[in-house]
Formats: sequence, C-alpha cells, structure tokens
Amino acid sequence: MTENKNKVDVKIFGEEYAIKANLPANYMKKLAAYVDTKMLEVAEKNYHQGVHKIAILTAINLSDEIFNLQRELKLAKAKLEQREKKGDTKR
Repeated sequence: MTENKNKVDVKIFGEEYAIKANLPANYMKKLAAYVDTKMLEVAEKNYHQGVHKIAILTAINLSDEIFNLQRELKLAKAKLEQREKKGDTKR
C-alpha cells in the first residue's frame, strides 16, 4: 500500500524543518505556526533558557492544553449521556 505523504518546509523558533506526513500541507503549516507561537511565548518568560529547555517547557504547556481539553470533552460527554438517559433533548 502506497502512502501519499505531503512534505512542507516550516520554520519553528528560527529553525527550518521539512515535515512529511499524511496530513494536508496547510494543516501541517498551521501546526508548525502554533508550535512556533507557543515557543516564542515560553521564550519571552524564560529568555535565559536554551532552546532545548524552551522546547521542553513548550511541550509541557501543550500537554497541559491537551489534558485540559480531554477533561472538558469527557465532562461534556458525561453530561450529554446523562441528558440522554433522562430523555432530555434540550441542549
């Protein structure tokens, strides 16, 4: 089976990267831009840190965003299931 991988060149925190994935090129560019923005935000608060530490701090911040969104999604699903059990169709 042949995989159709798109390749895009992006810049994250001043470094050039070639990314290949089975994702639309514009989407990969958006992801890279988001990571770049987050790294710049972390660097503003931790200007004395090296790139490696800024990348790790950014990864922790992004993981926190993911965990919070997962928790919110779980709560929303639980509320929806509870409404469905009660037969409440209002949202």
